[in-house]
Amino acid sequence: MGSEKPEEDRPNLADRLFIELGKPHNLARILRWAWLISLIILVLGYFLIFLHLSGKLDI
Repeated sequence: MGSEKPEEDRPNLADRLFIELGKPHNLARILRWAWLISLIILVLGYFLIFLHLSGKLDI
C-alpha cells in the first residue's frame, strides 16, 4: 500500500500536455510555425492591398 501513489498525485492530461509543450525543442517548433504563419498572413495582406489599389479587387 505504501508504494502506490494516490490518483491525485499524477498529473492529468492537460498538465502533461503543457509540461511537454514547455520543453525547449517543442517551444522552438511552435515559434517556427508561428513565425511562418505570420509571414504568410503578412504577404497575403500586402497582396490584397495591391489588388484593391490596382482595381482588380472589388470589395
